[in-house]
Amino acid sequence: MKIVIIGASAAGISAAKTIKASEPVTEVVIISKEDSVHSRCMLHKFLGHERDAKGISFIAEDFFEKNGITWLSNTTVIGLDAQKKTVKTHDNRDINYDKLLIATGASYFIPPIPGLRESKNVYGFRDLKDAQLLDSECNTARNAVVIGAGLVGMDAAVALLARGLKVTVIEMTQSVMSLQLDQKSAEAYQQLFEKNGTEFVLADKVVSVDVDEVGRGKTIHLASGKAIPADVIVIAAGVRPAFNFTEGSGITTDHAILVGDDLKTNIDDIYAAGDVTGIAGIWPNAMKQGRIAAINMLGEKLLYEDRYALKNTVNFFGLTTLSLGNINPEVEENCDIFIREDRNNYQKIVMKKGVVQGVIIQGNIGGTGFWQYLIKNKIVVSSKNKDVFDLSYADFYGLDQSTGEYNYAV
Repeated sequence: MKIVIIGASAAGISAAKTIKASEPVTEVVIISKEDSVHSRCMLHKFLGHERDAKGISFIAEDFFEKNGITWLSNTTVIGLDAQKKTVKTHDNRDINYDKLLIATGASYFIPPIPGLRESKNVYGFRDLKDAQLLDSECNTARNAVVIGAGLVGMDAAVALLARGLKVTVIEMTQSVMSLQLDQKSAEAYQQLFEKNGTEFVLADKVVSVDVDEVGRGKTIHLASGKAIPADVIVIAAGVRPAFNFTEGSGITTDHAILVGDDLKTNIDDIYAAGDVTGIAGIWPNAMKQGRIAAINMLGEKLLYEDRYALKNTVNFFGLTTLSLGNINPEVEENCDIFIREDRNNYQKIVMKKGVVQGVIIQGNIGGTGFWQYLIKNKIVVSSKNKDVFDLSYADFYGLDQSTGEYNYAV
């Protein structure tokens, strides 16, 4: 059997490892537009000169050779014929498969703002090639503008600061990392970034960019009337799952590739995993999706059941935050919100009818892993008759009397 994996991503590499560990004789081909395997979570380490390209790889140098995997690097898939079971590459090759995994992740999107798309000094921050181009720009640039204050934008900002640039971050919402944090926890990071030289322009948006005679964006104009100088511009907003090559293939999509709990698409023998599916797009979950998709492609039947909650761990300038689930409920959701804070810690628990919906733990996040279990399994915690902030592993960890095994107990 021949399995083709599109994308040398966390999900793609995880799937390849799983297949080869289970069935070494299965032929595995990985196709990727990049010429390196790297963790995009570590791109800021590369741009900030904390690590080199090898230092942000998450596989051994001999990974492909040791595992007998064919790697077609610098190769872009431009088409897919599900009936013929072939994928077409940019260099006009048709590569056949018995089963296919789409693990192409997501890519940045440049909004159709006058001057922005035309500017030669506009970059994303999604892969190593982006970071390498930015690295070169940092040698001469003085003013950097980051559009978007999500996790990717803040990663880019911290790296650009490390390179000595003046950094301005523009964000349409009222706070930074609004998907991961609430107003209070976001303010703590904003203050740290500002202390280290970042300027934030919040609740504002770019309306145009002045382009100079050599095609570089030089001044960014905002809806508020502000004008911001820019030598280099980073797009950290408008990220979209990357699946353009599936057009006309019959694969069902809705802003992402739609998959069942077995990670199979609507077409037999075609699976998808990672950011391209739009579900739980964080590193550990992408790895897990890759493993499950691989096992299912080999004929077994496992289900991916982690669609229940957003999970992020944030760490900038030594301040760590764990964010889980629905942390900013709407008023009509009728949730109860509990907050506890001191000089070094901020904790927020969102509950509904005794069931935890979301958690923010900022500061000391040790021993907090059980919160994910509570949210996933919709455990009623109000029956414990203790302060919700005093809950711990011990309240949900017991001994199975029939087997003698330790496990979670509801």
